[in-house]
Amino acid sequence: MRILNCIFVIIGTIIGAGFASGKEIYTFFYIYGKNGIIGLIISIISIGYIIYKTLKIIQKYNINSYDELLKIIINNKKINVEKIINLIINIFLIVTFLIMCAGFCAYFKQEFKINEIISALIISVFSYIILKKNIKGIFFLNTILIPIIIIFLVILGIKSLNTVNQITQISKSYAWLPKAILYASYNSITLTAMLIPLKKYIKNKKDISKITVFTILIIIILAFIIFMLLLNISINSKNIELPAVYAAGQFGIIYKYLYGIIILGAIITTAISSAFGFLNNVSNNEKDYKKYTQIICILSLFVPLIGFSNLINSLYPIFGILGLLQLILILKYK
Repeated sequence: MRILNCIFVIIGTIIGAGFASGKEIYTFFYIYGKNGIIGLIISIISIGYIIYKTLKIIQKYNINSYDELLKIIINNKKINVEKIINLIINIFLIVTFLIMCAGFCAYFKQEFKINEIISALIISVFSYIILKKNIKGIFFLNTILIPIIIIFLVILGIKSLNTVNQITQISKSYAWLPKAILYASYNSITLTAMLIPLKKYIKNKKDISKITVFTILIIIILAFIIFMLLLNISINSKNIELPAVYAAGQFGIIYKYLYGIIILGAIITTAISSAFGFLNNVSNNEKDYKKYTQIICILSLFVPLIGFSNLINSLYPIFGILGLLQLILILKYK
């Protein structure tokens, strides 16, 4: 069960609002047609290798904090690069939390016309309650929500098999390859911070291998299901905030709201994982943890003013570039 819990936590960190809504899959892969599928596979396998290697480093050196991890992978006391990387990571984690909150608000506005202030208040209060419970709250949340998300997505995937349109376009642009690298890069930022607290649940290298293999297999399956759902959209999905929800809605109202559960579950798991990663990095004691929890939950009340799509399209590629340094350091570490 502990291995399964670790897998659920990692999956919950990756499949946030951007992934489950189809916005990330569309932006980074779908627009490149068949090449996008190649990019998707490369990207997810890269994420798997990052998970495997990071967990090995954490276990080998008994790492308890992100600062300790940076000192190991940089391995140069004369250069204070770890402070810069740590700052980038912390900014990304808090931004990811806020993006998930924006996605939560976007869903309720698009589907139910509910004012963003009300939905922002709901996600803010819920996040505060779960984060107060620390890592136990994260495990509890992911153990419940991730299996539900997986089951619902598989049901929709089976449903879409009969109606999916064939991929005919092959993008002449080579942008699909750097996009695939950027996708792996910015996901590694959130993942690395979240992998450290999992150390005490991993006993040996076999555990690490099992966690990595099963996590990546599940992510690949879920990503392909969302890709298939996007193929069912008959209009240009570029300007749709939540394209996968729109696609699911074409099967009927039940499937539309079924996918709504997936979206909300994915948003909540990634929001909490990102927030916890940030809090774990910046808090020196329990008092700091409580103080920063209150601050980020208050900040989440203001993100609906910016917009979900704007945040996904502008910030994720930027952080993908910034995260390349950490990605390179982890991959080259022997």
